[in-house]
Amino acid sequence: MSWFTRLFRPHVELPPGFANRVATWKNLPGVSENVPLRQARCVVVDVETTGLDTRRDRLLSIGACVVEALRVRTGENYASILCREATNRRENIVIHGIGPQAQAAGQPPEESLMSFLEFIGKRPLVAFHAGLDQAMLDRDLRATLGMRLHNAWIDLALLAPVLVPEARLPQASLDEWLAYFGLRAHVRHRAMDDALATGELFLVLLKRALARGLDTVGSLLVAAEAHQRKVLGCGIGGA
Repeated sequence: MSWFTRLFRPHVELPPGFANRVATWKNLPGVSENVPLRQARCVVVDVETTGLDTRRDRLLSIGACVVEALRVRTGENYASILCREATNRRENIVIHGIGPQAQAAGQPPEESLMSFLEFIGKRPLVAFHAGLDQAMLDRDLRATLGMRLHNAWIDLALLAPVLVPEARLPQASLDEWLAYFGLRAHVRHRAMDDALATGELFLVLLKRALARGLDTVGSLLVAAEAHQRKVLGCGIGGA
């Protein structure tokens, strides 16, 4: 870490007990990107927020499930609503269903985020349009626990068009990909349900990846990054 980074890193006063938990998490060993997909343990993540502005909007809830050895591990889930003052817009509450009472009854943000870190460890994270999830989590982690996530992120919005070009869905939404494979979320825009649906999509894509000879976590990351460069080079862009 450079002197410049240390100088401008925010100082956060952690509640009692959290410093040890943060230190324990930081000391966990990293996970190699060379882990075979047939053995890899990944965590599929979805978040709900007050909006899509990563500078101003806030994290409201986190949902996560485990995919390991080409299976969704039933019962190995994480779900949390963060305690927030109810300043959310009505139109957003209609989408995610987290109203003022649910927000007021949520977990303290530091406990919610710390428990999330302990659930995921240093494992690869999977999301659809991962940039939003990563940005929202990073922002709250820096503000609440004074740290950032350095886990690898696998973005299914980038990976799916590479593995299923015949679908002709280069800029499709999660709903469109779920419909293409006959999958569905039990309830959309609930973090836990969306994470589980994304996990099912991930399983389908893992089988496609293996059939193409992509057999490690790192190979998925390379394929997704190559597609992102192609999209940016063509000027397609967009979420």
